[in-house]
Amino acid sequence: MNTVRCPLQTGDEGAMLLSYLDRQLSPDSMEAMDRHVALCADCTRMVEAQRAVWRALDQWEPIAVSADFDDRVMARIAADAGRRSWWLRALEFPLSFGWWKPAMPLAAACVALLAVAVWRGPSMPDYSPTAATTTMDSSEAQQLEDALADVDMLHQLGVTSEAQTSL
Repeated sequence: MNTVRCPLQTGDEGAMLLSYLDRQLSPDSMEAMDRHVALCADCTRMVEAQRAVWRALDQWEPIAVSADFDDRVMARIAADAGRRSWWLRALEFPLSFGWWKPAMPLAAACVALLAVAVWRGPSMPDYSPTAATTTMDSSEAQQLEDALADVDMLHQLGVTSEAQTSL
């Protein structure tokens, strides 16, 4: 006995239910789907809705076309094939001279250089006070401290530089 999982829950509703409605399943699968559709309200609604669509399509009658329809369509296609739109003609005019062919490698090189310049442009150095103090190593810090201590000692001794006396 073949059991069928609900096609609406497995996500296979399109293929399985259409095959069931077309009677394209194996006899065992058809029997199992018959039992399932009889028990499952959702599948019953789906099958009935599809059957209603098919009944409506069976009753639909297409509009009759004139006898010369094909000839008129082919004549229209042939007429449109000879005409080109204004923008295609506008684009074709400057390209017809052939001046652009030697310029293409130069244009490609310029685009490549521009892309590299934008991608690898100059980076801005960090001038923040924290960046200056963090990049200083311990020997530089010691030298700076010693120089400030020497200037402090000279001020205490009253020694002035020539720059200060000229002011």
